[in-house]
Amino acid sequence: MLRTSPRSALASVLLVGLLAPAPPGAAQAAPAAPPAVPKVEFEHYTLPNGLDVILHVDRKLPIVHVNQWFHVGSKNERRGRTGFAHLFEHMMFQGSKNAPGEYFAYADRAGSNLSEGGVNGTTSNDRTNYFITAPAGKLEYLLWLESDRLATLLDAIDETKFRNQVDVVRNERRQGLENTPYGRWHKLLLENLYPAEHPYSWTVIGAHEDLAAASLDDVKEFFRTYYSPNNLSLVIAGDFDPAEARRLVEKYFGSIPPGPALDRPERARAHLQSEKVVDAFDRVPQERVYMAWPIVESFHPDESSLDLAALVLSDGLSSRLQKLLVYDRQLASDVSAFAWTMELAGQFVVIATARPGASLQEIESLVTAEIARLAKEGPTAEELQRAKTKQRYNFVTGLERVGGFGGKSDLLNFYNTFFGEPDMFAADVARYEGVSAASMKGAVARWLDTDERLLIRFHPETSERSAAAEVDRATVPPIGDDRPFQAPEVQTAKLANGMEILVVERRELPKAAVTLVTRAGATADAPGKDGTAHLAMQVIDRGTAKLDALELEEELGDLGTSLQTFAGREYSTLTLDLLASSLPRAMEVLAEVALRPQFPEAEVARERQLQLDALAQENRNANGLASRIRPMLVFGPDHPYGRPARGLPSTMAAITRDDLVRYHSEWWKPGSSALVFVGDVTLEQARKLAEQQFGSWSGGAAAAVPVPEAKPAASGRIYLVDRPDAAQTVVVQSLRGVDRKHADYYALMLADAVWGGGGFGNRLNLNLREDKGYAYGASSFQLPYNHGALWAAQAGVQTDKTKESVVEFLKELEGLHGERPVSEQELADAKLNRIRGYSQQFETSSRIAFELATLWQLGLPPSELERDPRETEATTLEAVNAAARKYALPDQSVLLLVGDRAKIEAGLRELDAGEIVVLDVEGKPAG
Repeated sequence: MLRTSPRSALASVLLVGLLAPAPPGAAQAAPAAPPAVPKVEFEHYTLPNGLDVILHVDRKLPIVHVNQWFHVGSKNERRGRTGFAHLFEHMMFQGSKNAPGEYFAYADRAGSNLSEGGVNGTTSNDRTNYFITAPAGKLEYLLWLESDRLATLLDAIDETKFRNQVDVVRNERRQGLENTPYGRWHKLLLENLYPAEHPYSWTVIGAHEDLAAASLDDVKEFFRTYYSPNNLSLVIAGDFDPAEARRLVEKYFGSIPPGPALDRPERARAHLQSEKVVDAFDRVPQERVYMAWPIVESFHPDESSLDLAALVLSDGLSSRLQKLLVYDRQLASDVSAFAWTMELAGQFVVIATARPGASLQEIESLVTAEIARLAKEGPTAEELQRAKTKQRYNFVTGLERVGGFGGKSDLLNFYNTFFGEPDMFAADVARYEGVSAASMKGAVARWLDTDERLLIRFHPETSERSAAAEVDRATVPPIGDDRPFQAPEVQTAKLANGMEILVVERRELPKAAVTLVTRAGATADAPGKDGTAHLAMQVIDRGTAKLDALELEEELGDLGTSLQTFAGREYSTLTLDLLASSLPRAMEVLAEVALRPQFPEAEVARERQLQLDALAQENRNANGLASRIRPMLVFGPDHPYGRPARGLPSTMAAITRDDLVRYHSEWWKPGSSALVFVGDVTLEQARKLAEQQFGSWSGGAAAAVPVPEAKPAASGRIYLVDRPDAAQTVVVQSLRGVDRKHADYYALMLADAVWGGGGFGNRLNLNLREDKGYAYGASSFQLPYNHGALWAAQAGVQTDKTKESVVEFLKELEGLHGERPVSEQELADAKLNRIRGYSQQFETSSRIAFELATLWQLGLPPSELERDPRETEATTLEAVNAAARKYALPDQSVLLLVGDRAKIEAGLRELDAGEIVVLDVEGKPAG
């Protein structure tokens, strides 16, 4: 539940006009003033106890979102007592006086979909937020639930709950910081960029020793100080009646007394006297440098220029640093730049991963020179316009969601919490639209073209929280009736060549998502050439009959978008998410890439090396290794569903340009492809665009790939991949599932929801996280294919609790199989969670396009969108338990562990759970 992403994710969501870029090759005239766009209408008022309330009506879907921002984060802690803000966020999910038990159980009951990002909490340096989205009729229930934990949390927390969450947070730290390659960079940046007593000099998640030393009294005092109505900004957004919302807010929040008046820390930028270098050694395959400059705080006049400068430097292959370091010189596998601004200060960060044999110092020198050139010359007119266009796209995309991470509610609360005014959209518009080449040049010169910077170099190890009447909170309000939801209406057409067209019209915003999906994926890889489809999709946009790689990138950059490519097991996709005004030209580019790729030899060689670098990174990443090896164990290493879709170093090295040309020619066919349009586009417009760009594509349909019987690894064994000094063990328990068309699909899906794939209250998560504190989280999932599915449960657990965690995995699967059958209540909860949260996955155009493309490639009609909730509701308890008995077979499950063999093997042998088979990073028996 920790989220510490750079503020650029919010800063880039700006209310700006929608300017179509000039066509390629046209003279660049000075842009006209942005046209007016629909205003984000809201009502803002304050209760006598200090609670700020913002109401925003959006009737696009029958959902309502409650979003709370408390103006407290890790900067309100002190050294020696770090991690409290985030730890307290966890405590807020441990139940309250009138909602005892797990908060997420109440959220599930209301139909909030955790897996869709519908409910969560996040902590940053400056604020802590909590949000929940549910069907619209649940507003009173949500406000009761949220207000009860603000009013009565201290009546419910105890030492046991507290210690459990300390363990959970420490596991989260291990998972995100210690067991992830380069995971320490954030910690090293903060403690070396800021002086020791600066409120930004420690990480949000805190130190192990501080968390271990924390007391329940400390947490209670933190709550009394910061968790009060006068330190809270509350947004209600979605499909609701404002008058009723005002009444309910007064009813449930009005009687909560205010807390103490709070002092706010002064703005305090970091200052370095000169360049500071930190060398870090870790189990990483490639060197990487993090270059950080102290910069300004949020909404400083220079922030907008620095945000756009980051886009000029690293957004897209034709950006300055990408072109120089990744494309031309091939010194780096990847490079990125972003301005990370916070309430008190900020930092500008460039991250570059060196290719094997490349010099970090050379990369640093080239980055330094490019920044100096930008400071001296400023951006070109084309670069500046492209960056502004990308900002406009980011804004429109952010407005698609009422809640969740980065939606409209987050923006309203961001403005209100830090600046005391929700309606700061116009100010945001002015500052970004007002950026000129001169202002960017000046900002870069002031803040980046300087020796006052921090370099963190990672090297591979060479060794081994009134006056209103009181409310009876103990009376739980009814959850509320569900409001009708109708799945998106899908219109279809078909071209003469067999290519299908699917269209969902959405007129709320002037944007569109387009996905080209074709039934060609990793199952078509030739023997010994695993990774062919993946490599092909990485290179497909690196040169066509008309445009080379950089020209393609510049075309799309001018349109404010980028092309997303993906190769799955049985299908591949090309996806654009863009402003609707850019659609005609973008379709030209999409067709050019899909139909006429050239796979230039130099591009193939360049990308092959980048993929080899990525595979080397994967070798050091426990979760990456688990993802690579688990299908091998379930289907067999040579099975189409078992082979590594991204390849292995040996197979990737063997792939030639001819292999990619052959793959595209043989498998990319119009009769095996579909175009999915979602957004501000009609069926006729879509059909015309498709006919213009894809009507001449010939070739019929590709042959089906034969899928033989699986040859799974022997069960009754523990397969172990050694990752020395790993801070956690990744435990995976895998089984065969059923395909999406199978008669048992819905029953098994609900059984999986109880096991680990549903809401927060699934069995595995409650066991390993909430009861034992062994893991930050545990979950299960199904990956359905046309001829079967991989069904697995997974968790990252404390190394010293590996044996105990395996015992719990085994116990939970035995229980699901029949020792503890799914109960009526568990099934009811699973159904409610899925059905009431179902509409939340249709909020964004790109997500709808993804869902339709997935159904299409599985051979399922769009009507499946309507059928899904009906079948879920109709599935009986008997059917669910029958499916669990049939498929949740302990004696056919395969256990895979990725962790420190020296620390876990002896304990595993004590289990007597079968032979321990040690595998290498390619899934082969270790010598």
